[in-house]
Amino acid sequence: MKRSLLFFALVMASYGAVQAQVTTSSVTGIVKEANGSVTSGATIKATHVPSGTVYSGSSNAAGRFNLPAMRVGGPYKIEVTYVGQNPIVYNDVYIQLGQPYVLNSTFGSNETVLDEVTVTRTGGSKNLKTGAETSISRKQMENLPTVSRSIEDFTRLTPQADVKGQSVSIGGMNNRFNQFTIDGAVTNDVFGLNANGLNGGGSGTNPISLDAIEQMSVQVAPFDVRSSGFAGGGISAVTKSGTNQFQGSVYHYFRNQDFTGKTPKSLVKDGEERTKLANFSEKTYGVRLGGPIVKDKLFFFVNYEHTKNNTPENYPVGSSSSNLLEADAQRIYDIALSKYNYDAGSYTDLADENTSNKVMTRLDWNINEKNKLSLRYNYVDGVDVSNTRTQSSLTFGNGAILKDFKSNTLTLELSSRINNSLANSFIAGYTRVRDARSYKGQLFPNVRINTAKNGTYYLGVDPFTNINQLDQDVYTLSNNLTWYKGLHTLTFGTHNEFYKMYNAYTGNSNGAFVFSDSKATDINPATGKAYTAIENFDRGMANSMQYGYSNTDDPRQGAKFNALQLGFYVQDEYQMQDNLKITAGVRVDVPIYLDKPMENTDFNNSILAKQYNVKTNRMPSPALMFSPRIGFNWDVNRDRSTVVRGGMGIFTSRVPFVWAAGAFTQSGALLGGNNLGNGTDANVPFISDVNKLPKYSGAVTPSGNITVLDKNLKLPQIARFSGGVDQVLPYGIKGTLEFLYSRNLSAFNFRDLNLERPIGTLEGADNRLVYDANNNNRRVLDNYTEVIYVNNVNKGYSWSTTASLSKSFLFGLDASVAYTYTAAKDLISGTSSQNQSNWYRVASVNGSNNVTLAHNPFSTGSRVIGFLSFSKEYLKHLGTSVSLVYTGQSGARFSYLAGGNLTGYATSSSNQYNLMYIPKDQSEITFIQNGTQTPQDQWLALNNFIEGNDYLKSRRGQYAERNGARTPFSHKFDLKIVQDLFTNIGNTKNKLQLSVDIMNVGNLLNGNWGKQYTGAGSFWDNSFIPVTFAGYEGTTKKPTYRLGNLNNNVPYYVQDIYSRWSAQVGIRYIFN
Repeated sequence: MKRSLLFFALVMASYGAVQAQVTTSSVTGIVKEANGSVTSGATIKATHVPSGTVYSGSSNAAGRFNLPAMRVGGPYKIEVTYVGQNPIVYNDVYIQLGQPYVLNSTFGSNETVLDEVTVTRTGGSKNLKTGAETSISRKQMENLPTVSRSIEDFTRLTPQADVKGQSVSIGGMNNRFNQFTIDGAVTNDVFGLNANGLNGGGSGTNPISLDAIEQMSVQVAPFDVRSSGFAGGGISAVTKSGTNQFQGSVYHYFRNQDFTGKTPKSLVKDGEERTKLANFSEKTYGVRLGGPIVKDKLFFFVNYEHTKNNTPENYPVGSSSSNLLEADAQRIYDIALSKYNYDAGSYTDLADENTSNKVMTRLDWNINEKNKLSLRYNYVDGVDVSNTRTQSSLTFGNGAILKDFKSNTLTLELSSRINNSLANSFIAGYTRVRDARSYKGQLFPNVRINTAKNGTYYLGVDPFTNINQLDQDVYTLSNNLTWYKGLHTLTFGTHNEFYKMYNAYTGNSNGAFVFSDSKATDINPATGKAYTAIENFDRGMANSMQYGYSNTDDPRQGAKFNALQLGFYVQDEYQMQDNLKITAGVRVDVPIYLDKPMENTDFNNSILAKQYNVKTNRMPSPALMFSPRIGFNWDVNRDRSTVVRGGMGIFTSRVPFVWAAGAFTQSGALLGGNNLGNGTDANVPFISDVNKLPKYSGAVTPSGNITVLDKNLKLPQIARFSGGVDQVLPYGIKGTLEFLYSRNLSAFNFRDLNLERPIGTLEGADNRLVYDANNNNRRVLDNYTEVIYVNNVNKGYSWSTTASLSKSFLFGLDASVAYTYTAAKDLISGTSSQNQSNWYRVASVNGSNNVTLAHNPFSTGSRVIGFLSFSKEYLKHLGTSVSLVYTGQSGARFSYLAGGNLTGYATSSSNQYNLMYIPKDQSEITFIQNGTQTPQDQWLALNNFIEGNDYLKSRRGQYAERNGARTPFSHKFDLKIVQDLFTNIGNTKNKLQLSVDIMNVGNLLNGNWGKQYTGAGSFWDNSFIPVTFAGYEGTTKKPTYRLGNLNNNVPYYVQDIYSRWSAQVGIRYIFN
C-alpha cells in the first residue's frame, strides 16, 4: 500500500506540478494600434541585460501577450515590434517576485524610445496582485538595518507581520502556520520545534545567507491557487544568479560589548551605575562570486559565509552580582572528581558559543530561447553551545547543551515555453536535515543540588539531551502547465511533498538526581546538624531520582514515520476587460500518513477509548481538503492610478509534525520510567554509572501521557477575505487601504479525555468549576496521566486593517509608512511543541477542557512601520546611504492568573493557568496571614493595585480575560549608514563600503528611550500572578489567598538586553 501511494504521487507529479511558492515573475499586457484596435501577431522580446537571457512571445488574436518564468530584478530591455510599425523600446524595466508586470503598448506613427520604464515610473501600480502582499527588493535588503542578518529583520516590512525575537506571526495567526521557501524548495522546520519556523532556528542559525538572496516576498492573501501551505503568510525568497559580468563581494561584520548600550536607566536603582554587558564577540565573514561560464548561455553563482559568536555568561560565581559561593562550587567540583571520577567542567570560564557555515551554489543554463534550467545547492551547518549561569543557579561547563544542525538542499527548476500558447515550469527539490543534541565530557547523570540559602548547582548531562535527535527528509516535485487561450490564462498543476521523519526523545535517559538539605532528624554526626545538600551529594544519598527508558530493545526508538501531502489544482486568469482581471481556481490537498504508532492494547480496550472511539495506533484518514479561491484586480481609470483588488478563498496550512509525532512517542507503551524518593528524605542511593540505573521493578503496566488523534483530523484550514485600494495621490504619493479577515474552518484543539467531571464549584463570588485534586480521583484511568485528544474545531478568527503611504523622490529619498490594527481570537493557540503543554498552557476559568474564545498571543493590536532611505553619490568617488526604520506597536498580551492548585484540573499546580477573579470589594476575597502581612495589609495592597490598573478596574466583579491585558506601547528606531568609496579598475566601477547598523538607536541618544517590555511569563504563557491560592476555608470550597509579588504595582518588566542600543560595523569590497 505504501509503495503504491508513493508511486502514485511520483507519477502524478511528473505530469502535473508541485505547489512550491512562485520563484519567477512575468510581463503581460496588450498591444494596440494608434486607432485603438488590437494588434495580433506583434513580437515581444525581453532581454535581461546583465545576462543576455532572452524571453520572447507574440500577441494573440485579442492583442494580449504573456512572457512567463522570467528572472526577477533587471534591468530588462523590452522590444515590441510588428511589420510596418516603428518598434517600441522600453529600457530599465525591473520586475518583482511573483507579481506580473503590466506593459500595455500602443504603436505610433514614429519610432518611440522610452528612456526609462521602472515599477515606479508612472507612480501607479504596475502589478496585478489581488491580495495583501509585500515585495522586498535587493535594494531594500541592502538598506534595512540588521544585526542578526536574519529573515525576520526583513519580514517586519510586512504591515500585517508581528516579529517577536525569532518568531514571526502574520495576520494574527500562529507563527507555526507560515510557509517559507527558497527557490521553491520547502525551508520550513516542518517538524515544528523551532520558534522561527525555519530550519536551523534551534541552533541559532539562519537557513541561508542574506548575500545569496535576490528578492523576497511575503504573501498574506494570494488568491492564486499555486500558493498554499500556510494560514499565516507565505514567505518566498529567490537566490541570486550569475550574469555576463564577473561580480563579487568580500565582507566582514563585527560587534562586541563596546557596541552595545549600558543598562537602561529604568532598571538602575538609586545610587547604582549603569553597566555594560559582559565581554562577547560576534563575527561574520563572507564572499560571493558570480559570472559567466559561457556568455549568454551558462552562469554560476556561489556564496560562502561563516559566523562565530562568543558570549560569556553573566553573574560570575562569588561576585557581588551572584548569590552563589565559590567555595560551594569548588567543593562540588572536587566531590564529583574525587568520588565519582567525573570532571564537571569549569564554573568560571563559561561562554555560549555559536558557529555556522553556509554555502550556496547556483547554475543557470539558457538552453535556448524557450528553455531555461537552474540548479541550486544550499548547505548549512551550525553548532550551538549553551551554558546556564544566573544570579542564583549554575550549570558546570560540561553540563552545557550542544546543538548540532546540518541541512542540505538541492533544487532543480526547468522553465519551458513550448509554443506561444503553452508554458511549463518544473521544480524538484530535496531537503535533508539532521538536528541533534549532545553533551560535553563523559555521560553522567544529571545532578541538581539545592542549597538552602546559596542557590542551585547543576552538573552532569542535561536530562533532555542524551536521547534527543531529529532527522527530516523532505522531497518535493513541482510542475505548472500554463495555457494561454485568448483572454484566458489556464494553469494546471499538482503539489506533492513526501516526508520521512525520525524523532528520538527520552527525557531523563541518563537519570536525574536531586540533592537537597535533609530534614532536621537526619543528622550528620560530624557536624551535629542535618546533612546539607552538598553533604548528601558527598555521601551519595539523593532525595529523588527520575529515570526514563524505552520499553523496546532499541533505547533510541522514537517517532519514525513517513507521510505524503498531495495537491492538485486548476486555475483560470480571465482578462474580462482591458482593466479588469478575474482569477478563479480550486485546489485540493490530501495529507496521508503512511505509518501507524505502536498499539497499546491496555488503553485501546479501556472504557475511555471506546467512549471516544480513539486508538493509540490509529492515524487520521486521508481527507480531501478543498480550497476554492477567487480574486480580482480592477484598474479603474485604465492608467493604474486607482486599482481596486480583493478576493476570497480557503487556505490549507501545514501543521507541525511534532504534534502528530506525539501519537508515536506517547502511546503509553513505548517509554517507561522509574521514579524513586519522595523529594524530602535523602534516602535514594546515587548511581553515577548510567548503565546501572534501575528500571521499574514492579509489573510493567502502560502508563504516562498519551496522545490520540481524531480519525477525521484535518489540517488547519481558514476562510480568508481581502480587499484593498491602491491610489496614486497628489505629488506622486502612493496610498493603500487594505482589509483582511480570516475565520477558522478546522483549527486544532487539545483536550484531556482522562479528566473526570468536576465535583462542584467554588463558594462565593468566584464560583468556577472545581475538580478533585487527588490524582487517582481526578483521572478516569489511574495508570495514565493526561490523555490528550487532538481534534478539529471551527471557532476563532482574525482581522486586520492597514493604511499605508509611500513615495520615491528623484533626489534619492524613499519614504513609506504603514499603520495596521490586528485582532485575533481562538480557543487554543497551539504555541508549544508538546501536546500536553498545548492543553494546559491555556489560561481559563473552568479548566483547559472548558476554554472559551479569547484573544490569542498573536493579536498584535496597533502597529506602525515607517521607513526612510536616502542615497546620494557625489564627488565622483563617494556615495552615502542613510536608512531609518521606525517600529511602534501595542504591547504583548498577557493574562492575570490566580496561582496554585485552585481548581485541581491538572497534574500539578504549576500546570494550572486559572484566570483570576477580580473582586468588587473586600467581601469577595479572603486572605490569610502571609509572613508579616496581615489579611488587611494584603487587601489594601491588592485594592491599590487594582485601582491603579485600568484593565483590572474595568473587570471588577468579573474574571480576567485570557490575554486580556497588554504591556505598554513600545517605540523603536533602527539606523543604518553606509559609506561607499568608488574606484575604477579598467572600465568597471568597484567600491569599498563601510557600514554601521544601530538597532534601537533612540536608546543611544537617551538611556530612557527605546524601552521594550515583556510580561512575567514566556511568549506563549505571558502571565502575572497577583494572588496565590492558599487552601480552602475549613470544610467549605471557599478559597483563601496570599498576596503575590506585585512588582511595585507594575505587571510587566522592561527587557534588559532588547532595551539597549546595539550596533554592528561592517566592511565590504564589491568588484565587477
